[in-house]
Amino acid sequence: MFRYLRYMYDEYVKQPWRNSASLEEDPSGRRRIDTYIDPRILEPLKNSFQQAKLRKKLYEYKMGIGSECTKIYSQLSQLSQTIELWSQFDVIALATIYYNLGVIYKDCRSMKDTKESLYNLSKSRALLRGIELNCTAIVIAVKTVIAMGEIQETETKQWLTEAIKLCLQYIARDNFQTKPIYTYLADVSEKRDLRWVIILLYGYMIRRMGMLYCPTGEMDEWIKTVHEFLNHRAGIINSPNETCEWSNAAVTISTYLIKKQRFTEARNCLTAAEYMLRRIEGDPSVNVTVMKLNAEVADAWLTYTTNIMRESASQLQRLQVQQQASSVPNQEEPQELLLFTSLSEHLADINNRITDSYVSNMHDADRISCFAIDKYWLARNIFVRFGNDVGHLQTAFKYALTFKYLTSFTTDTKVQIKIHESRKKLLRTICNEYAQNMIHVLEVVFHLGAMLEMWKDAAEAIHSVIAETRLDCDLYSTSEEKLQYILNLLDYYKHWLANRRCYFI
Repeated sequence: MFRYLRYMYDEYVKQPWRNSASLEEDPSGRRRIDTYIDPRILEPLKNSFQQAKLRKKLYEYKMGIGSECTKIYSQLSQLSQTIELWSQFDVIALATIYYNLGVIYKDCRSMKDTKESLYNLSKSRALLRGIELNCTAIVIAVKTVIAMGEIQETETKQWLTEAIKLCLQYIARDNFQTKPIYTYLADVSEKRDLRWVIILLYGYMIRRMGMLYCPTGEMDEWIKTVHEFLNHRAGIINSPNETCEWSNAAVTISTYLIKKQRFTEARNCLTAAEYMLRRIEGDPSVNVTVMKLNAEVADAWLTYTTNIMRESASQLQRLQVQQQASSVPNQEEPQELLLFTSLSEHLADINNRITDSYVSNMHDADRISCFAIDKYWLARNIFVRFGNDVGHLQTAFKYALTFKYLTSFTTDTKVQIKIHESRKKLLRTICNEYAQNMIHVLEVVFHLGAMLEMWKDAAEAIHSVIAETRLDCDLYSTSEEKLQYILNLLDYYKHWLANRRCYFI
């Protein structure tokens, strides 16, 4: 998700103009706002810029900043009474003045006043409403919103989201071909192309958002912003590379939605990713990338099947305990679903392959497990082909987990044993394969331990069913021996991992 936004930053922002001689040689390339605004605005504009430059200087400079700011406020008051009709450039200049005043009160130690700073920044933001996507106004608008986020730390995510949304809307309009006019904005050199400024700000915000969201995992508003941009791009993408990045972002969003049990939206994300990849499958320039992404999509589908089966089984168990009706309600949906409406006509058939609702009977649960089988083998074959051992183990783990939950939908002990045996066979095969070849690869052994835990779980389930139903004594004894073998093997790997971790510490 963050990767796709960085890709847009690299490919769709820099490329159109950075190597364009015609743009760089434009004789009007260093125009200032001076000639476009009412002359009476120019003095407070330049003065606010000068005072903003001094705000981080030595103390003796700061003594005069307060009186100059008072003078600027007085001039602004007079201007509001004398200028009857403000042009768009007048408004942009005025917004620049308020921004400069805002950062003075934010950063100048002798004058620090967060309320006054926020007042000026809010004034700047309000003035630019409706014209913020103007090539000259965009830098002011984005810097204003970032500064507001620095003051209101508890709302930093909200302000950064708004600023990034502005950048994404600006990219969508392809406004980078037009060179902005210099406006005396604080901390911006006249010699620097303002398009580079917006690019650097955009890159900073993406990195900052990554740091803010990764520790918490709560990304609802951010997901909504990115999804909106993806939905817009879906209908106009013509680059195979961007299609790959787009699909990768859709998969990332789907995994977040799955964790939130928002299965309708997650299903739509994964079907959209599949559709986009199908469009470029024959392109030799991205053939390998498409194959690997198909494996990632299949793996995400297994995350989907595992979660919807687990939640369905839990819901069914609660209903059985409460002795309620056997019908199981769907997950609670948000008021406004995040769906790729720009692709809706292409996704209907793909969507219908698997339910987005909780299931309550063996027939419906079995349909999900059959879907999981197809996705497992697709992901497994690609991961094995490219030597992605961790990907293979993670996929197999989810696949086996789906079948663990399948047993919740039947009371037939023979069917339960059959399902657990199939699961155990898969886990045994994989564990034996990797135990011999990957003993010195720490990450693989870590995942191998998780597989062994599940193998043990499957063996214990079979052992329990045999014990409860008092089946053949020899069968009981055999299952007990197999369980002990798994426990010994698991104990060995736990000790191995513990010793290796101590070594690294």
